Amino acid sequence: MSNLEVEGSNPSPDTFSPKGVPMKLDLHLHSEFSWDSKVKIKEYVNQAQNLGFSAISITDHNSIESHSALDSLQDKTDVILLPGQEVSTSDGHLLVYGFVDLAPQGLSMKETINSIKGDPICIAAHPFDPFRGGSFSKVFQSGIDGIELLNASSWFHFPNYLASRAYSKQSTVEIGLGNSDSHNLMEFGSAYSVSESQLTLNMENLKEILTRSLPAGSRIGWRRKISRFAKRKLS
Repeated sequence: MSNLEVEGSNPSPDTFSPKGVPMKLDLHLHSEFSWDSKVKIKEYVNQAQNLGFSAISITDHNSIESHSALDSLQDKTDVILLPGQEVSTSDGHLLVYGFVDLAPQGLSMKETINSIKGDPICIAAHPFDPFRGGSFSKVFQSGIDGIELLNASSWFHFPNYLASRAYSKQSTVEIGLGNSDSHNLMEFGSAYSVSESQLTLNMENLKEILTRSLPAGSRIGWRRKISRFAKRKLS
């Protein structure tokens, strides 16, 4: 595997996939533009750089306010900052990657995907988690590009297990991701995706890179989840 070339930057060999080292991507993060997070985007960028991540995506709830911030920060870091949003649909949450307009809320997942102009990448977030609106195997019929197999913020292991089992038994969806679903900085990178693709890391190649990725890491655990909620109530 050759050194990864990153569009628009001069990548550090300590950060971007030196020979034999896969890319690390955490593509489900919540910032101060989500109602349930106070993390500044710059904090995520610094943490990603320190931990050797190749790319991150800010996916705030029904918001694309982060996109302008990503634009202004990209030339200051080697970490690739991918635009995203987490859309509330009637079939659960949908991660949308790409510089696209804000997607409408409340539609079915299929209707939401069909309404988005451009060529975004659409991933069903925690689709087998009944506590967070998951619609289980129904998502495979919605036109998604992939699903989260490992969501670190799931209260229990079982939703991730069900997602992995269902994913292995179908052939229409080719992307299975690991993401932290971070709402505070200490959760960042607890789960992520790794890819050994040799393609340049940019939006044009992202779908193929993710197709060659595998989930890694673990859940944050229910104790840390309780701590997150307690801090939110007290703040």
